[in-house]
Amino acid sequence: MLKVGKGTSRISIYSRYRKNYLDWVEKTHGRAARKAAEVRIGSGNPMHHLIPDAVAQRHPLIRKALERIEGYTIDRGTNILDMPCKDPKGKIMHLGSHPKYNSYVTTLLDDALESLDDALGKRKPGSNLTPREIEDALLEIEMNLREAIESGNLPMDVLKELSEDGIVVGKKLALLELPSHEESLTA
Repeated sequence: MLKVGKGTSRISIYSRYRKNYLDWVEKTHGRAARKAAEVRIGSGNPMHHLIPDAVAQRHPLIRKALERIEGYTIDRGTNILDMPCKDPKGKIMHLGSHPKYNSYVTTLLDDALESLDDALGKRKPGSNLTPREIEDALLEIEMNLREAIESGNLPMDVLKELSEDGIVVGKKLALLELPSHEESLTA
């Protein structure tokens, strides 16, 4: 469950989401794909929550999922993707925190919740969203994020290009960039 007060505010557990991801890979792509994912993770590929923990902590759609979908966790295999952290060969990398990506995902969740609420508003008063409706909305977001990351088609404002000697060598999920010492926020 969501944690309040002192201590960690994370609701995900590495060993759980590693297992869930590998189980999902095997179920959807077979044993060989699972073995390949194990090798990638073992060689340093970090696992990325498509809907990040920091977003899940506060988003009302995730809270509804935690309350209404039996056994729901953001650590489920559908919400995890192993991503390269070096030598991406044209792939998006995962390096550290990614506030711009978090904002993008929050917008997707907001839009999904608004659509669900609109559909609910057309029903008789007192109706509730079903667990299936919530599940389907989250699966669609996860699938679209996975596809966008794997194909390199996330919006450019969410990504940061990496270059060496003026040549673009990769993209990573955008990190918060601070102004250099010469730049002033107040001038």
